[in-house]
Amino acid sequence: MRPSATPSPDAIVIGGGVNGCSIAYRLAADGRRVLLLERRGICSGASGRNGGMTGAGSAMHAQSPAGRAVAALSTANLALLRGLAEELETDFYLQMSGSLDVFTTEEERDHLAAAAASQRAAGISMEMLDRAEAHALMPALAPDVLGAAYLGDRGHLWPFALVNGFADAARRHGAEIRTWSPVAALHRAGDRVAGVVVDGAVIPAGEVVLATNAYTPELLPELPPGAIVPARGQILVTQPVPPVLPRPFGTNFDKEYGRQAATGQIICGGFRRFDVNEGLGTYEERVTPPVLSGIARCLTELFPALRGGGVKVVRAWAGIMGFTADGLPLIGRYDPAPGLTVAAGFNGNGFTWGAVVGTIVADLLAGRPPRFDLEPFRPDRFQRAAIAWDNPFTAGERNNPRADAPVAATPG
Repeated sequence: MRPSATPSPDAIVIGGGVNGCSIAYRLAADGRRVLLLERRGICSGASGRNGGMTGAGSAMHAQSPAGRAVAALSTANLALLRGLAEELETDFYLQMSGSLDVFTTEEERDHLAAAAASQRAAGISMEMLDRAEAHALMPALAPDVLGAAYLGDRGHLWPFALVNGFADAARRHGAEIRTWSPVAALHRAGDRVAGVVVDGAVIPAGEVVLATNAYTPELLPELPPGAIVPARGQILVTQPVPPVLPRPFGTNFDKEYGRQAATGQIICGGFRRFDVNEGLGTYEERVTPPVLSGIARCLTELFPALRGGGVKVVRAWAGIMGFTADGLPLIGRYDPAPGLTVAAGFNGNGFTWGAVVGTIVADLLAGRPPRFDLEPFRPDRFQRAAIAWDNPFTAGERNNPRADAPVAATPG
């Protein structure tokens, strides 16, 4: 295998989504020679195929042992986002309007009430609203909804602008970004990762960072099966309509979600349970009629003003997320292979993590003490115990993998 003819970078970042570009920016700003490699274009994967929601905390993890660590990182991420437009010299249209988690069943109300208590204990703003209070904040809601949880530290942004803002800032600091450059394999020297293989050539580097989300198992085959699983999500967008949604919403344990963009278009996604195997285990980026029908029905049932056929769907798309067995991302040094750092498996919530992950990885590679508890996110944690599928983002779906294989599951 021939060596690369280009000078060796200090660090290679694989993946051009929000996490990869954030990491490349922070490493380059630290003075490192950085090469970012992306198999397609910048923001062409999950980072460019999502609803653009962000915020602090997670109702899904509020009562888990990792809840405080999740709250700390997501709160720091939000603080960074608030100042990033000036830092990156780009407007990514961050709107901190708060969001509503709408509940239509007593089961979901009880779940959100328990989550609210845990979130408040961790310093996250989350308030339970009855039906009248929810309608006061979102008048277009259907009259029969039971209420909502209001999360004040939530909002939305334009994903393409933020990710490209990170990439442009990385370039200004000297980073090289190569798109349409798929990495065939990690280059190893003994047990150490010492570079990558691209187009049959080895590009050596002192550090390699995998920011490849659902595609991480392709480059890290020793990751146990089921640790990171591809999960297809689908979204539709309507024609512009007058203001209906003053803030983003989630419903059904946050499995359905939506917002109204500044253009007036309504973006809504979810209903993985209507996909083949709930979207788990596939890398195929295509939409399916049952899922799109479910999303459309969610909009018209929650917001009666959208009924009647007058609002047209103008586009729909699918994206591949990386889901982990426990619903927590992999962030940190990968101890079984020195020289390798992993930031992947963000369970459909990359914009709640991406900004802070860049600072974390820059600190790790510089030898600075981590400012957060990273133990729950150890990339090698699945090597240390049998994998049991306990992902809260799939709990309650029609074919919950936990029900089928409670000990060692590999969805898909």
